[in-house]
Amino acid sequence: MPLGIRPTVDFVFKLLFGSLENTDLLIHLLNAVLQPEYPIEEVEILNPYNDKMFEDDKLSIVDVKARDSAGAWYVIEVQTTIPGELRNRLVFYTAELFSRQMNEGTTYGELRPAISICFLTEPLFKEVEFGHLLFALHDAAHSLSFGDQIQLHLIQLSKYHLDVADLADANAFERWVYFLTESQNRDPDELRQLLPDAAFYKATEILEMIAKSPELRLIYDDRAKEAKDRFSEIRDAEARAKLVGQIQVLQRILGDSQLTDESLAEKDLASLTKLASDLESRANRLG
Repeated sequence: MPLGIRPTVDFVFKLLFGSLENTDLLIHLLNAVLQPEYPIEEVEILNPYNDKMFEDDKLSIVDVKARDSAGAWYVIEVQTTIPGELRNRLVFYTAELFSRQMNEGTTYGELRPAISICFLTEPLFKEVEFGHLLFALHDAAHSLSFGDQIQLHLIQLSKYHLDVADLADANAFERWVYFLTESQNRDPDELRQLLPDAAFYKATEILEMIAKSPELRLIYDDRAKEAKDRFSEIRDAEARAKLVGQIQVLQRILGDSQLTDESLAEKDLASLTKLASDLESRANRLG
């Protein structure tokens, strides 16, 4: 029977990579994503998993903050929706991660890299085919760089289409992508055969634990529902904004009196859709 547990639900993601007993999974994931010249061997999780943050603070943004033995700082998170402010928030979090290192007595030379890694189930940059995007301080026109002190990695999971046949030759990063996107559809024994590495064995056991525990399953179901509701809210808001813009343009073309933003805001999605359709039909007849 399929596990039915999505690793991209924030509660599961935090349990996998933000628990003190699972720092090995976090290290494995960081090395897979960053592929550093010298592999990360040790990390300290700065905001360890606590189930109370899911029970009592349902609207909080759940991420994993960590620091490795070389002093680099990390924030790792998963996003199942793309709110309009996401770009600014990611930039702010990355910059804050860098600036917070500056305490009294700290010199600029002591500042270590600040690295954000955000896994997205929906693409932020739909126009590109690439799944892994890296943003840093570079002047592309002159091939100049400030180095990798500030890095923002976006992993657009929906851009990857890994098949079971691809896993034999897949690297660690691709295997994590597969685990994050497909494990909920796999039987745990099948998943262990497809991903025989020790890290994925352990990750699969955690998904099994959630599936079998009434308490953890309740938290999971609650968080999964919230994510789905939030996704629907954002889609509805995007549809409303598009319809309102279309209505206002058509009203100008037809010479109609402009409806106020307040009156448009009072209409439900079905009413806006009908109004836009009626205006478009009138505009087509005039054309």
